[in-house]
Amino acid sequence: MAENNMIVLEKHNGVATLRLNRPKVHNALSGEMMHEFVQVCDELSKDSEVRVIILTGAGEKSFCSGADLGGMDDNSSDSVVEFKRHVTKYRDCLLALRRLKKPVIAAVNGYALAGGLGLAVSCDLVYAKESAQFGVPEINVGLWGMMISAPLANTIGYQKTFELMYTGDRIKAEKAKEIGLVNDVFSAENFEEEINNIAEKLATKNPIALNHGREAMYMIQAMEYESSLSYLRDQVVLLSRTEDYSEGMNAYKGKRDPVWSGR
Repeated sequence: MAENNMIVLEKHNGVATLRLNRPKVHNALSGEMMHEFVQVCDELSKDSEVRVIILTGAGEKSFCSGADLGGMDDNSSDSVVEFKRHVTKYRDCLLALRRLKKPVIAAVNGYALAGGLGLAVSCDLVYAKESAQFGVPEINVGLWGMMISAPLANTIGYQKTFELMYTGDRIKAEKAKEIGLVNDVFSAENFEEEINNIAEKLATKNPIALNHGREAMYMIQAMEYESSLSYLRDQVVLLSRTEDYSEGMNAYKGKRDPVWSGR
């Protein structure tokens, strides 16, 4: 386990758990914390022993309550510059999640609000504890959740995104599942076990197929349909030339478990 003031990182059996670690302030994202977050994501992306990443929050109440913007509520030139610097660091966090070379699971253990919701929906899979709540409260203080608009609209569509943005209301975990914001909801008693089971299952899959498939899924979001099919055709041809594809087929024919090499 590697630990510092803002981030706790644990690794076990190919699964890395990245825990936002400011529970006293609901894991709010300070500038220092976001800087560390980007660094850890970069390290995990390069770590060949890590197959799957879980992102969660420390404590029982919050996954992440969003950006820590204390002291940046005036209109002075210094405050505006600092605000832009802070938001730029948050942008870098969202990009760091997207650029990871392996599957990322958000384990939403409590409140996921504002920028915290943006972090969750920037992961590939989102699972919630039954007590979790989600929301975009920026409108209530005269702002708009600009930075999370892109990942949120990509996840639940524009109408549902507008609803959350316009009202600033919080929704419960089951409602979040209903609108496609989360994949599933688990009880508090089974939450960690269920998340770990999912992560460990993914960690047994061909890492090349997982990582190339993940990249392809994100690439086609910005493509025209016909172009996306041509791109995906080329990607599956590339995958079929890998050693792990041959290993997977041989294991299937031999009725045994495959041994992945990452090549």
